[in-house]
Amino acid sequence: MNAKKKILFVDDEPNVLAGLRRMLRGLRDEWEMSFADGGRAAVELLQSRPIDVLVTDMRMPDMNGLELLEWVKVHQPYIARVALSGQTSKEKILRSVGPTHQYLSKPCDAETLKRAIDRLGSLHRLLHNESLQGLVAQMESLPCLSSVYTQLMQTLQSQECSAKAVGEIIGQDIAMSAKILQLVNSAFFGVRQRITGIPQAVGLLGLDTIKSLALSIKIFTQFPKQEKSHFILSDLWDHSLQVGQWSRAIAQQLRAEPPSLDNALLAGMLHDVGKLILATQLPEQYETVMERSETDHLTSEQAEKEILGNTHAEIGAYLLGLWGFHHEIIDALSYHHRPSEAQRPASVALTAVYAANWLSREQESADNPDGPREPLDGDYLAGLGLADHLEPWRNRCRSAVSVPG
Repeated sequence: MNAKKKILFVDDEPNVLAGLRRMLRGLRDEWEMSFADGGRAAVELLQSRPIDVLVTDMRMPDMNGLELLEWVKVHQPYIARVALSGQTSKEKILRSVGPTHQYLSKPCDAETLKRAIDRLGSLHRLLHNESLQGLVAQMESLPCLSSVYTQLMQTLQSQECSAKAVGEIIGQDIAMSAKILQLVNSAFFGVRQRITGIPQAVGLLGLDTIKSLALSIKIFTQFPKQEKSHFILSDLWDHSLQVGQWSRAIAQQLRAEPPSLDNALLAGMLHDVGKLILATQLPEQYETVMERSETDHLTSEQAEKEILGNTHAEIGAYLLGLWGFHHEIIDALSYHHRPSEAQRPASVALTAVYAANWLSREQESADNPDGPREPLDGDYLAGLGLADHLEPWRNRCRSAVSVPG
């Protein structure tokens, strides 16, 4: 039997806390709920009992929500951090972008709140290691390609800056793309439909917001230089872009609807963000992983599991899950090497990303025939009635053209 999720709600208004108690009373069998009437009371409670998800208002006296979120990020980083707040200034919203995993606006109905918290609470099945959970949860953004970062900073500070130019630059980098999509799809900015395209995201956020986020809040960072490292960020980006394009091509052949096509493209582009997390957060251990993979002819996933206990697939899915990405994208990241183990019925995104990544690695192995090969999960494809689709997919992918970001 699954343990109850431990949720802490924080607000300085007694009526708000009373309203939450009433609204969520029917969830007492699923959640173990605690309530604190302010930031300092929340800190005292956090120091006395374990919590899985923190939901806090932002405008509180004494210790406000931003200060509380920052405290939790430093002292108990494995806790999922949600801001549930009403009207507040744009400046305060932008400042809270970093330490906040997800933002929900008041008034918030019970179903929306339950759905967000359930998804956050279920992420623990991906990473059982609390230190890895904390390591990932502390990340406010992912590091970017230095060349793209420099280009973006120069463009934002030029008089000829335009939304179109900024969107094209951000679309060149998986780290920038992930962060912008996290923000535009949160309640931070009140966009009602789910956005998956970078140009549209930049247009909706607006140049002033992008400039504030990039130049003042500094949500983008450069990938640190690492001498004599096996990890090459440009190689990761090339592979990720190819898998994104191929995933969309495969989803088209599966006659997917537009939302699933978008999810396939996005999941393909982001499927290896876990490698970026490992290369920046655990550089020495990840260097050992890559050396072990090379010397012992292991796949990167086998070496990661052996040395770290988890793989880049689970780690990347955990971060994007914290950031509120669609569950189809989370599943595609989690199981893009082992689709048969997916907990939910197979989605188009998972199937497309799995096949596109396998075909991409097949193509790479032609240049390195002695390297390790991941066997095809034929049972998974056969179970979906797609056993004979691999060759048409192979032909379609090799003729695929670039897909605009």
